Amino acid sequence: MKRLRLLLIVFTLVLSSAAFSGNMVNAKERSGEKLSQAHPKKAGFNPQKLKGIDKAITEAIADGVTPGAVVLVAKDGKIVKEEAYGYAQKYDMGELLNNPRKMKRNTMFDLASVTKVMGTTQGIMKLVSDGKLSVNDRVSDFIPEFAQHGKQDITVADLLTHTSGLTPWKPTYLYADNSEEVLNYINQLPLEYPTGTDRRYSDFSFMMLGFLIEEISGEKLDKYLEENIYTPLKMHDTLFTPPDHFKSKIAATSWGNPYEYKMIDDPNFGYYVEESPDMFKYWRNYTLVGEVNDGNSFYGNKGVAGHAGLFSTARDLAVLGQTMLNGGIYGKTQLYNNEVIDAFTSPQRFGQGYGWELEKSWYMGDHYSDKAFGHTGFTGTQVIIDPEENLQIILLTNKQNNGPLPSGSYRSTGALSKQVANIVYESLN
Repeated sequence: MKRLRLLLIVFTLVLSSAAFSGNMVNAKERSGEKLSQAHPKKAGFNPQKLKGIDKAITEAIADGVTPGAVVLVAKDGKIVKEEAYGYAQKYDMGELLNNPRKMKRNTMFDLASVTKVMGTTQGIMKLVSDGKLSVNDRVSDFIPEFAQHGKQDITVADLLTHTSGLTPWKPTYLYADNSEEVLNYINQLPLEYPTGTDRRYSDFSFMMLGFLIEEISGEKLDKYLEENIYTPLKMHDTLFTPPDHFKSKIAATSWGNPYEYKMIDDPNFGYYVEESPDMFKYWRNYTLVGEVNDGNSFYGNKGVAGHAGLFSTARDLAVLGQTMLNGGIYGKTQLYNNEVIDAFTSPQRFGQGYGWELEKSWYMGDHYSDKAFGHTGFTGTQVIIDPEENLQIILLTNKQNNGPLPSGSYRSTGALSKQVANIVYESLN
């Protein structure tokens, strides 16, 4: 009997200890793990294999893929690699600088379409988590004028998944000088295809999501994101329309707007439009530093738009990525709940998430898990987040500063991102 009583006491103590340990783990999860530095070996990497990233990026720079890059790799909240390579600005309108500006780890980049997920999608996730919006809500319930020309039943989910039927691209700046005029222009647009029948990646879908955030919050998109996402996370180098004194820390991009000019001028280049580039008098003829490359963002929306316009650093993006890996919490700051993250990063339509891209091996590599998600930007930016491995891979480049190819296009950094991702996964012990 004494032995049985003793066993019961031991069993109770074991259960209590397990419960206490579980509570400690849950408390840790609720507090949200913050990023810190660690030696690769302590985070489970083979340091020598991981150094293969250096060779891959320096070779890409030598081959003219990009003049510079910043890479950041973090696992389990530990930054195991954060390096800068090459130059933040090598050319000025095609002229090689006598003293090219070196890339630094805290260099800011024009994120281009990474704005869609690290900006606009974050705002939508926050509104959904706060109960102010559902992905099933109709956009016209908030912006009635949007209902014109068959758009009355388009939902937030349709916009997030690029299945709305809105055109991928048009030069709004030929007709609109400010965001109000851009919104009116989109409201007047007809559908290019029936909603939900296809997935055509559309900047216009995310422009509308930006306008939706503004309508619901009563604030401009940049102000809402600053107050509700970036400032709470102390992401001080993440913003739209950087002030002039930031220029020295921002990577240079294109030599004016040759790509968009050619999109309008050449009917066989990019998306066909009937307009002529001569309709527009404000083409930029200088190297862009701190000005968003995207014309619809810069001209039509004054640099603040749902599809492009955000500037940031690799470290700031890693903070936001870790927040998502933590279930919406970073330190003591909670942005949104884990259920929202799961919904937005799970397959929804045509194998893609809400805003987030899934199963894109051309830049995610060959070894990502089925939970991984990410996005790319036209300026040469890539983010990959893999919850299965609690892993982030961020590669930011300023490829446009090398200038366009004879075809008018720019070199892709997708193959480089894929190579870096493969090295990271293959370095894990």
